[in-house]
Amino acid sequence: MDEIDGFQLLEKVKEKYPKVIRIALSGYSKKIEVLDALEKNLIRLYLYKPWDNSELVSIVKKNFEFEDLLLNQNLLEYFNDLESLPTVPDIYTKINQMIKKNESADRITREIETDQSLSVRILKVANSAFYGNNIGSVKQAIMYIGLNNIKSIILSNSIFEKNNLKKAEILWEHALLTNKIAGYIYQKILLRKISSEYSSAGLLHDIGRVLILSYFEKENTQVENRLDNNPVDLEIRTQYEYEVFGFDHTKLGGYLLNWWGIPFPVVEAAVFHHDPLNSSIINNELVSVIYLANIIAWEITEQEKKGEIINVEVIKKLGITTEKFYEKIDEFIKSEFSDSEV
Repeated sequence: MDEIDGFQLLEKVKEKYPKVIRIALSGYSKKIEVLDALEKNLIRLYLYKPWDNSELVSIVKKNFEFEDLLLNQNLLEYFNDLESLPTVPDIYTKINQMIKKNESADRITREIETDQSLSVRILKVANSAFYGNNIGSVKQAIMYIGLNNIKSIILSNSIFEKNNLKKAEILWEHALLTNKIAGYIYQKILLRKISSEYSSAGLLHDIGRVLILSYFEKENTQVENRLDNNPVDLEIRTQYEYEVFGFDHTKLGGYLLNWWGIPFPVVEAAVFHHDPLNSSIINNELVSVIYLANIIAWEITEQEKKGEIINVEVIKKLGITTEKFYEKIDEFIKSEFSDSEV
């Protein structure tokens, strides 16, 4: 193309036809631009040249399957009935623009500090038992947690702040721990750093459960009544959600994140974190890691029923042995919680 490049074309397509599924086929030399496009949600995924035609056909098929999954009629009806659909917070848009313009940490801090609830949330994350710090300023927290996690905290806070229930705070702490375990699995077990564009997938994976607490009080009461207010394994909870809603919290969370324009790997992790062997999954590694981190996080805090069995096929799919996996997880628990009551 003479006048614009492929990424500028993607920007135009997203602007004029936002529902079009966008996939990039690119040379490896363009890796930085591709990752940037993924984080900005200009593309759903990418393949580097040379690509395999059968893989490309399979990916296109999986994308259509995913779209069909989120077009669940019950799901659409519930969202349409909402008087005020949760929207991307203005501050999230502002922070994104500031990051794009390479604004200073001081200016980003000042913008965040205009929202007291958000500032408190960020400081609580930075000083939580799962990070173990003594941080007194939002700027320090931003530098320690990282901007991608800050953006996810902004998004999740827009839902959490509508709900003061203790259960919502339990879900927040669970999301925080899941995110940390996911990063640990990548760094210490898979021996590489989690990609920045989905480094906060753990923070957002259970946003559907918070959405149910905040916006569907009557239906949530029906689910809790079926559970008899007792902690149960996650499979039973999703089964009851299906009986009440016609879908579960994973689909609800995925729909919201997709509607918000969150990078596709994060959306996919939210949708499939209870079903990591689903044949429709494209980002298998990330979904598998979030699945494992989610179960381990509940096991550590004991807020859900202990004893949910990890499917060893998921561990094998990551190319590691179960012995190595559990050895490293035991090391994580000992190092993080040796002096706590957990």
